[in-house]
Amino acid sequence: MRNKIESIIPDAIIVLANHMDANGVLNIESIARAKKAVEIFNEKNIPYLVTSGWAYRKDSEIKIADAFKHYLVENLRVNPKKILTELNSRDTVGDAFFTKINLALPLSWKKICVVTSNYHVERANEIFNLIYGNKFLINTYGADVIHDDSVVNNELSSINIFRKTFLGVEIGNDNQILSRLQEAHPFYNGRFYDKIYI
Repeated sequence: MRNKIESIIPDAIIVLANHMDANGVLNIESIARAKKAVEIFNEKNIPYLVTSGWAYRKDSEIKIADAFKHYLVENLRVNPKKILTELNSRDTVGDAFFTKINLALPLSWKKICVVTSNYHVERANEIFNLIYGNKFLINTYGADVIHDDSVVNNELSSINIFRKTFLGVEIGNDNQILSRLQEAHPFYNGRFYDKIYI
């Protein structure tokens, strides 16, 4: 799946968030992802750079997508007119679903780059491909970050949970994916946070 759009200019590059502090200052891993995304964004002359993520901290009303945009503009000199924010996502599954529904489909995108951390590439790629479906070309890149075995083990656990949660869902079927989010995903079904309605 990777490298299949290396020679084609993508319609957009989506950078996934990691963490920030209560003031919206990105952590080291988020900064690494931001720098990797801008490197690819500039190299390939991609039209749009997308940040995503909600106000996940209980001690802050700042949405991490906005914190990312601020960092990209102020520290990496990205033109703010080329940055789009998606403020509904609460995890990688949400990053994929909401960027597809609210940006990719309305803007007729077909070729997407995703940037995350090196250890997260495989899981992110699988999630984005299931949610976006076969009509899209997805290429996933990883920023080099230091991680230990616990991070790898968490990734394995998370991908297994994802597969179980979305078992039987047709690839790229937005209605089925939304229903499964609303019914079975604890970040979106009302178990921990407000249930999503679209």
